[in-house]
Amino acid sequence: MINLLFSLNEHYVYPLKVLIHSIVKKHPEESFCMYLLHAGIPDDTTENLRRFIEKDGNTFVPIYSKNFFKPSDKVAITRYYAIEMYLWMFAPYLLPEDVERVLYLDPDIICVNNLVPFYNREFNGHAFVATNYKYKTKWVQPFNNLRLRNFESDDYFNSGVVLMNLNKLRKIETADHIVEAIRENKPFLILPDQDIFNLVFVNDIAEEDWRIYNMNPKVFEKLKILFPQKYNYDKVDETVVFIHYSGKHKPWNERERYKYALGRYYFDVEKLVYPDRITVEVNRKGRNK
Repeated sequence: MINLLFSLNEHYVYPLKVLIHSIVKKHPEESFCMYLLHAGIPDDTTENLRRFIEKDGNTFVPIYSKNFFKPSDKVAITRYYAIEMYLWMFAPYLLPEDVERVLYLDPDIICVNNLVPFYNREFNGHAFVATNYKYKTKWVQPFNNLRLRNFESDDYFNSGVVLMNLNKLRKIETADHIVEAIRENKPFLILPDQDIFNLVFVNDIAEEDWRIYNMNPKVFEKLKILFPQKYNYDKVDETVVFIHYSGKHKPWNERERYKYALGRYYFDVEKLVYPDRITVEVNRKGRNK
């Protein structure tokens, strides 16, 4: 059984189904238990998601998770960053005690290849395994250190793909401490949950290769020009496990205006999940020409 974790609001259920489909179809021999941490997704939406997940024989466990915060906690910095962005860090205190590890994934991701080796990898004493965009963060690392006041850190990890060692986390950290860190540091946060992740768990995160487990479409666009032999569709098909559509440009929002080549992987899966909807959109555009 592979444990997967998602943390989102109702607006991200649409791409979540695309992600889930991409995972299930790439792993026909595996079974999954999928945990959803949320702060108020309507019951009819979670029931629809349950039917979608359990039709393939997998397990779905939605967990209402807002109780860690007080009504006075204004943790949502902007309309783009809702309270759900933090909830995945509370998995050690919400998931069953017998769940020893879980793979957290942002909903704006597509699975291209086998995730099992990553899921089963050793923690080697760390609480997490994640990826670090060093090509990008090395220039802003001094600013991050100053902003987050964690001067001993040389790294800044992405929070979109995170393997969690729940056994260790239950021993070394508490939910109250995470909440307090969010309250105290809110004025300094730019990428809220990612900032807190790097602040609270500094030096307890093992690094994996972002080019395999957290490929960024914008960066791929540049790399395929500079290194066409190493960064092309054949290499993506062979080696990349997760494509992460991070940032403000989302393929399901921009459609034909989405400018990055790796959008094709999202659209290929989306057509399988929402065939009727995509057909209607195409027909509508045809009539408007």
